[in-house]
Amino acid sequence: MSQRPSWLKIGTREIAVASVLGALSAMLEYQPGPPFDINFPLYPKISWDFTGIPIMISLLLSGPLCAIYTCLIGCSIIFIRGNIPGGTFKVIAELATLIGYAVFRRNFVIDTVKATLSRVAVMTVTNYYLLPIFYGKYGMTPEAVAALLAPIAIFNITQALINIIPAYAVYLRIKGKIYPSKPNK
Repeated sequence: MSQRPSWLKIGTREIAVASVLGALSAMLEYQPGPPFDINFPLYPKISWDFTGIPIMISLLLSGPLCAIYTCLIGCSIIFIRGNIPGGTFKVIAELATLIGYAVFRRNFVIDTVKATLSRVAVMTVTNYYLLPIFYGKYGMTPEAVAALLAPIAIFNITQALINIIPAYAVYLRIKGKIYPSKPNK
């Protein structure tokens, strides 16, 4: 019998942290408009939000599996409201950021760059193929999508930084309080 990798091991505390942070993320998503939802000036049909901050905190505190759980809870409110396209894009974007940050962890700066590039690359492909499928009847042709890819990439860069930088600052403040180090015996 093989032993499970450490990132697949989830304890009660990790599940509780992921659940509470998922609920916080959902609450931030539930409240539309400023200050929790700010239109992106280059393309006002998308908006900056703070829902990714609890998701990133979950990654930093409890690992990738708990962060995925937090992401699914936080983004579920979009689906519950009936916005299937928006929920799909949000889940893909947040998961791309999480995976980019979690793979081959080095240091904060390198991990932030990886996460940002991962989000931009994944969302560029996702937008190119899914925007015409979801919004083709509203004139979102592949040509129209191609014209929007640069502004949407800028949005994804800034949104990744909005998610990661405050989450890391919070993580540094609370990491010892939630998971105190065990005394040596």
